[in-house]
Amino acid sequence: MELHDIPLLYKEGVYSVVDFSKDIDEDNTISFDYDAQYQILTYYIPVGKGKREMTLYSVPEDDLIKTLRAVYGKDKTLQNVTATLSGHETLLYIHYENEEHAKQEIQRFAIRNADAIIEQIQQCTDVVARLFIDYYGDSDNMDYHAVIGTAAQMETIRQKYHDKYSCDCSGNYPSKYIEGDNEMLITMVRCAEGHPSENFQYAVEIMSKHIEEHALAALHKTEDFKYICAEYD
Repeated sequence: MELHDIPLLYKEGVYSVVDFSKDIDEDNTISFDYDAQYQILTYYIPVGKGKREMTLYSVPEDDLIKTLRAVYGKDKTLQNVTATLSGHETLLYIHYENEEHAKQEIQRFAIRNADAIIEQIQQCTDVVARLFIDYYGDSDNMDYHAVIGTAAQMETIRQKYHDKYSCDCSGNYPSKYIEGDNEMLITMVRCAEGHPSENFQYAVEIMSKHIEEHALAALHKTEDFKYICAEYD
């Protein structure tokens, strides 16, 4: 499958991938490469004066062709590109006016993403001994999730390992990961100028603080409850 390039400047409106021709200036576009066998989408976005490679996995070809949308503002600038992949609206690209605008948009998303995680955390009715925030970020791969450790789980861990430090390791707890939208988080921080890992860390600090301020009060906690935020490798 061949995807036509998406121009960075075009008349105001919303367009699908089939609305663009092959005759567009390649130097001012987002160009795509799709591997149908492995369902991998690779594309290149403008960041500052250069371009940055983006990669998405498990991208259904039919979804991509039918739902990809490019939005242009009144000044003809490409504002964002989205696609609904496997029922999930996925952000492929977002345009930032400048560094301050990027920070504002990342902050706005980070709080919204944290709220989605908080909503899931607050559904826990068990007595909670630990709440972990685990995150990882380099130039290409990023992850942010929460893990709840119940009092019963912690007691099992304590008896198994006979080591108080083992109770402070999220990997020892069988609880499922509680996530927001990691794919959108990656796109938001990688579309901004600067090093992606630094932009990611900016979002992590906002989300972790917001979760601490708004999630803990609603939990039924043990006396030795701990909120632990840590980067893993």
